[in-house]
Amino acid sequence: MTNTPEIEPADTEIPSSTTPSPTSEPISLVNPGFEEQETGGTPTGWTHTGAAETVLIEDRGHSGDFRLTHKGAEAYQVETSQTTTGLTNGWYTLRAWVRSSGGQNAAYIALKCGGDEKRVYVPSTSPGYRWLNLVVSNEVTDGQCTISLTSDANAGNWASFDDIELVPGLTALSILGADISSLKKSEDLGGVYKYSDGTQADALQILSDSGMNYARLRVWVDPIDGYHGKSEILEMALRLKSQGIKLLVDLHYSDNWADPGKQNKPAAWKDYDFEQLKQAVYDHTFDVCNSLAAQGTPPDMVQVGNEINAGMLWPDGDYNHFDNLADLLKEGYRAVKDCSNSTLVMLHIAEGGDNDLARWWFDNITRREVPFDVIGISYYPFWHGSLAELQSNLFDIASRYDKDVIVVETAYAFTDQEDDFLSNIANRDLMVAGYPYTPEGQRAMLRDILSIVRAVPDGRGLGIFWWDATWTAVTGNGWDSTDPQSGNAWENQALFDFNDRALPALEEFLNP
Repeated sequence: MTNTPEIEPADTEIPSSTTPSPTSEPISLVNPGFEEQETGGTPTGWTHTGAAETVLIEDRGHSGDFRLTHKGAEAYQVETSQTTTGLTNGWYTLRAWVRSSGGQNAAYIALKCGGDEKRVYVPSTSPGYRWLNLVVSNEVTDGQCTISLTSDANAGNWASFDDIELVPGLTALSILGADISSLKKSEDLGGVYKYSDGTQADALQILSDSGMNYARLRVWVDPIDGYHGKSEILEMALRLKSQGIKLLVDLHYSDNWADPGKQNKPAAWKDYDFEQLKQAVYDHTFDVCNSLAAQGTPPDMVQVGNEINAGMLWPDGDYNHFDNLADLLKEGYRAVKDCSNSTLVMLHIAEGGDNDLARWWFDNITRREVPFDVIGISYYPFWHGSLAELQSNLFDIASRYDKDVIVVETAYAFTDQEDDFLSNIANRDLMVAGYPYTPEGQRAMLRDILSIVRAVPDGRGLGIFWWDATWTAVTGNGWDSTDPQSGNAWENQALFDFNDRALPALEEFLNP
């Protein structure tokens, strides 16, 4: 028996036994785990078109002894399929476990119902070849569907499939969002935005037409240049409401950037004792939320702190003082619910591929009975691990803490070039294998991150926010709010190109 390369599963692999059971009973399929073979080694119950000699049954399946693999010594195209009949009309979700070398022209699982085919593409799972779980939904209108496992591959490429499952119901993302905190300042300084055909329009209109349904806006307490304060978010909230776009408020509790490397107190709070600091968190949170509600634009979600792995409002609320941090977060939660009980409260940490970190942080928070509604995770693929590590973490924390999860920050570059004088953060050294810095490479990365979040069991993966979709290179709209001449190191990760045109990645928002 010829096998694809093997590496022992790492600690971050998702054991099949920890995957929550579907809420509906699966449809009966023939040989969904490829444990049964005909004489000659082909899997019972499945048919093959194309290069049938590239269909292999290999050992070390996801949960059983065997898996189905497509692999050829020369370029090949092959489809393995099974049609199931007698289905009640309605929505169904196909779920499968996959592994792949990457490098194919295309590798995907598909659900064909009637004349319509819905696909989810198989990402590379190298290095480590950990299993990934993927889902795709389609609507049955004539009582039957065909499950398809397809490879259009180059010599030596392989993809493995196992534990195929078809379940009644629709799986789709509800949040297709972007952080657009840069937009107001960009527009004020002459920034423009265009559809892909070059037609100039309001950026929010372009984003809405592309399927974006949620916007994230940061709020600083007393920003030096006047941007990202309360007056700006009030203005932007009205614009968002006119477009039917929901609002996530990102409270930094600082006068400037707050992230895992810095959580500086606002200047006006620097001499407060801890009781005053707690009151300031409540007052600021309530003021922003209540001001939005008073004008008819209550926030749909508020995150209390930004990437607070190491705490907030240092040193009082840093990770060495978890009791203090818990008290501060409780004040933020209380203020949001006092303002608008229906508004969801998110707690947000970075490093989305690090499950040990996520468990350490949320165990400490839940042990101290901090209330919250949603878990937010940052996942930058050039910093935060593989897609398999992201999926392992999301599956675990959604189940462990019984919360919905959102990748609330992610981004990837569409070019390795700069559009201003400042070197970009996403340089060539950070490029992820299989995802070139091209418009299509950026789109593929977004597509595959969406697929990872969509697969979180029981619909607990709500969606993603792209950071910062509108931050194009506009003079004066740089990193440093204290220096109008500072550059922008992020413009190659925006969702608008250097000619201000919408990039192809935006089209993925039309595929929830």
